[in-house]
Amino acid sequence: MNADAPAANVVPVESTGFFGPDSVAWRVLSAPAAALTIAQITNLLEVPHQDFQAVLMGHDPLFPTNRRRQRGASARKDGRFHDRLRRTVSVPFPILFGDKRTATECARRLFDFHRPMEGSLPGGSSYAATDPDAMLFAAVTITHAGLIAYEKYSCTDRLLPRRLPPADRDRYFREMTQLGVLMGVPRERIPDSSAAVALYYRSIADKMRTVPGFPAAQRRTALLLLRPDSWSDVGNTLADIALMASLMLGYAALPIPSRRLNGVPAVADPVLALVHASALPGFALLRIGVARRAILSRYLGDDSARILEDAATQVVSHVR
Repeated sequence: MNADAPAANVVPVESTGFFGPDSVAWRVLSAPAAALTIAQITNLLEVPHQDFQAVLMGHDPLFPTNRRRQRGASARKDGRFHDRLRRTVSVPFPILFGDKRTATECARRLFDFHRPMEGSLPGGSSYAATDPDAMLFAAVTITHAGLIAYEKYSCTDRLLPRRLPPADRDRYFREMTQLGVLMGVPRERIPDSSAAVALYYRSIADKMRTVPGFPAAQRRTALLLLRPDSWSDVGNTLADIALMASLMLGYAALPIPSRRLNGVPAVADPVLALVHASALPGFALLRIGVARRAILSRYLGDDSARILEDAATQVVSHVR
């Protein structure tokens, strides 16, 4: 753990955060489209990694392979897919939009939450969710997913989404190195440009392999989520089904190499292009304030939706 890690440092109270309304990070991550799709895209970027698969199988409450569930007598669902996506999006909000002390404390809590998630892979190698390599992977994929979501689906300030200029993309990755630092990764290890991120992915290519038993565990998890526990659970189950279907938006946004790592064949690319194009009118509705606030509140909860709306307002005011 380096000196900048959250477990070793307490940052003095400051009114400003590590980011701000003049940052590309705020512009990208305060966009409603990014908030609505970053969790799905992050999951798809991460799931081909063998260590991430092992963490899911061994420690995720949604997975039937989780040891806590195996000790129980019931196969009942332990958690909701919606809860998972909401946590993925809203838990880091204090890091992005809070002051420095709030951001540091949030990062420390996240680090401590993941500390018990360790074990062994088939073949004898070990994994640990708080290992610097694992935290680096998480920081890079979260950062990259936010940019993908913004560039593919954000229609907030223009008619159609578009790719950021190269200088802004590099600035975004440079700014977001702070996320990795707060997660305990030495700053010099964190890729800080588009080219450096591409090199990083190539450097971990040997980790992109399927852990034995993972595809079956994925299918069992999906089947459990699709089955309501009772009549009172039908509404929640339908919401989970809709959110599982929203993974198609993630697949449609993925870069081609990541699609292949997720087992998506080239023949599906035209279909995913159609999915992407068909989704854009829906994302354009986020330009309407009433619709945007209702959708974000429903998905994120009122508090997180308000944080996001305030941040987006500050970004617009700063630009003007």
